[in-house]
Amino acid sequence: MSAALPRRTLWLPLLLHTGLSWSAETPDTDAVVLETVVVTDSGASPYAVRETSAATRLNLSPRDTPQSLTTFTRERIEDQNLQSLRDVLDNTTGVYSYSYDSERVVFSARGFTIDNTLYDGVPVAPGLNTGSSDASLDTALYERIEIVRGATGLMSGAGNPSAAINFVRKHADARTPEGMLTLTAASWNDLRTTADVSTPLSADGRVRARAVAVYQHRDSYMDLYENEKRVFYGVVDADLTPITRLSLGYDDQATRPQGNTWGSFPLFFSDGSRTHWRRSITTATRWSYWNNDTRTAFAELRHRFGNGWSLRSSVQRRETDGHSNLFYVYGYPDRDTGEGLFPYAYRSEDAGRQNTADAYLSAPFTWRGLQHEWLIGATGSWLRGDADEFAHGEMADTGNFYDWDGSYPEPMFERVGTDIQRNRTRQRAAYSALRLALAEPLKLIVGARATRYRAEQYYLYDGPETFQHDHDRITPYAGLIYDLGSQWSAFGSYTQIFKPQNLQQADGTYLDPLDGYSQEVGIKGAHFGGRLNTALTVFDTRQDHVGVSDVGRYVNDDPTRPAYRQADGTRTRGIEAEASGSPLHGWNLSLGVSHFRMQDGDGETIRRYVPRSLVRAFSSYTLPGDWQALTLGGNLNWQSASEVEAAQNVQGDVQTIRQGSVPLLGLMARYAFDAHWTLQVNGNNLLDRRYYVLDEYANLAYGAPANVAATLSYRF
Repeated sequence: MSAALPRRTLWLPLLLHTGLSWSAETPDTDAVVLETVVVTDSGASPYAVRETSAATRLNLSPRDTPQSLTTFTRERIEDQNLQSLRDVLDNTTGVYSYSYDSERVVFSARGFTIDNTLYDGVPVAPGLNTGSSDASLDTALYERIEIVRGATGLMSGAGNPSAAINFVRKHADARTPEGMLTLTAASWNDLRTTADVSTPLSADGRVRARAVAVYQHRDSYMDLYENEKRVFYGVVDADLTPITRLSLGYDDQATRPQGNTWGSFPLFFSDGSRTHWRRSITTATRWSYWNNDTRTAFAELRHRFGNGWSLRSSVQRRETDGHSNLFYVYGYPDRDTGEGLFPYAYRSEDAGRQNTADAYLSAPFTWRGLQHEWLIGATGSWLRGDADEFAHGEMADTGNFYDWDGSYPEPMFERVGTDIQRNRTRQRAAYSALRLALAEPLKLIVGARATRYRAEQYYLYDGPETFQHDHDRITPYAGLIYDLGSQWSAFGSYTQIFKPQNLQQADGTYLDPLDGYSQEVGIKGAHFGGRLNTALTVFDTRQDHVGVSDVGRYVNDDPTRPAYRQADGTRTRGIEAEASGSPLHGWNLSLGVSHFRMQDGDGETIRRYVPRSLVRAFSSYTLPGDWQALTLGGNLNWQSASEVEAAQNVQGDVQTIRQGSVPLLGLMARYAFDAHWTLQVNGNNLLDRRYYVLDEYANLAYGAPANVAATLSYRF
């Protein structure tokens, strides 16, 4: 890391523990030592979990969580060979991804961009280049990944009413040496190796360590493209006492794409007719790259008091660095000669630094013979982000695009960059949640987060001023759960979230923050002793204070700066159904179906580039008897039709580009040679469906053709 964690910040969890433990009951010397809780055992089946705190920080069963929730366990991640966050979210109920180019990926849920990311429940900033969660994050570091849909202001602070992604880190829980080594070979020269090793560091197992390492190099179905990934994660867990654990960890992820695209390929010829390129088409050059590094150091302290209360506190330092050398072409080529495109190049460097601290106290208690729980906490986040761009000299003509091979000459870039973007954001918040058992079948969850948001933001192309944000907001949370019997519960919830925006009105004042609201009602089930979780949810999600163009008016009468006005804007209504777990021994499944409608304040359908209906299905079955070494599985990801409007020519005529429904079929097979060695094969898009991925700017990208991956694993 280029900057060390502040010493006083590292001591915060220890100070909190010391101060609060004085008031705790002192346990008897003969007290039973608590067994180490292994996260992978928290579920009743390989695809289901018994408890989650992703929505409220309260430890609740999925059935008692009054929001839509999807959990990817370690087993499911491995069964589907889900290597990146995009792999996970592309298999998540109600989530759709699209890309501006080969590197910038945006995720959406219920029509809104997903910009809420958390590590072990603590929020971190989204990616600088997209404002969405980082699609390249490797899954090898995490025990499970949880996605809560809707407004998540209680947990996330500022953001969109879309979804929150919570990464639950792996920990060193093994008291004897154990580990797993894997080697994966896939289509397009994709080679990946991973190591995940745990070992005790003390004879009694009270101090343990775990290390995860990944190396991957791959080409692509896109011409010129290749990417190298290096990932390391290490954590030490120490039982300071039988009821106190200290965790120290660090991760480092580096991606090195070369020959990457920036933007899309030409959609129309100069005569207005549509282009039809091969799926390997690229507009990249051989000198293009987009390097990114993410480093995180964290410390966490957990303490359980003798009265059943518990304290959890953490500090985290996250650093991101990006270095890019980019190129794209724009215009309308001549159908016969391939000429007529214009080049554009861009070089930039960006750096982000974020410190966070979080602490909360959980206090279960008994009142009137029923069990309740109260939680109170505080969090702080300090973010600094900077970006520079580098000017360049004249550029050569692109020539005949039919002959494009990426050998276009690199322009001469300036050695000193220009400050293009600055961000100084500070969020401080106090939050609390209370679960009350009003009666034996009826539970109420109420909570709120009081946030103080301060920011100074500057972007060169938005004007010369620095945006000043100063907001104090309270985001409430309310949920009601009614048990309908031993398996079913009905629920309803109301949640909020807010997000500051940089748009200005004609008098120069900034628009109020976007206000997001989610209302959900539904029914949830826990079946077969908790091995299978089901949910059916009807939702209504809204976002108000949306900035719309104030036609004919300008900020402070400056004709280069169009003014905006705010309106109670978008509304999404829909339904989500989901089932995950193990209905039978050896049979694991996950099925999610979603549909929504999205309209602006005038009732007009918007964001049509996002498919309205999605199906996410995966199932695996381990054969019985003499065939129990063999596991077979398959998945189907289906999306409904979508469309976007694109400029057809230089005159600005518009044509609608439509993508029909897309079914993507995958299969898997795994054979266990013995208790240590397994071989698994995964195939994707086996029907070899040719399709586009659309975005709001009509940047089209081809989806990956049929591909296959084989993974050899060794466990010890």
